[in-house]
Amino acid sequence: MKLKIVIDTGFWIALFDPAKDPKNSLEAERIADEIEDEELIIPFPTLYEFLNSRLSRREAKIQLERLLSRPNVIKLPDTKYKELALENFFLKSKSFYSDISLADEVIKLMLADKSLKIDYIAAFDQGLINDAMAQGIKKL
Repeated sequence: MKLKIVIDTGFWIALFDPAKDPKNSLEAERIADEIEDEELIIPFPTLYEFLNSRLSRREAKIQLERLLSRPNVIKLPDTKYKELALENFFLKSKSFYSDISLADEVIKLMLADKSLKIDYIAAFDQGLINDAMAQGIKKL
């Protein structure tokens, strides 16, 4: 049975734009090799964040397109999660001083969704990793 792995934006940045994130680049490459045949769950908000702000090299675009078209990749829509994520975003913005991301709020709700049966998260964001671990989801 394939493992179900959620992929966060930071993973894409480290993998496809190593100059922007050299610290995590080697780790992202290791993870990419390790999870190649697993079931990859890619929340659409991570694609919005990454494609709109970071992906610029033509070769990287071609490589990402190939990865996203593989049969073991699930591009998970945020429809079910986005309204509550938006509420959480503003609630946390008022209550906490932190770098809050709407995409992260969507991912946190996906991690909490037991019907998705997520096993692992590929992320470098400690807040997301902590949320995943609280749900019994392991970090790669």
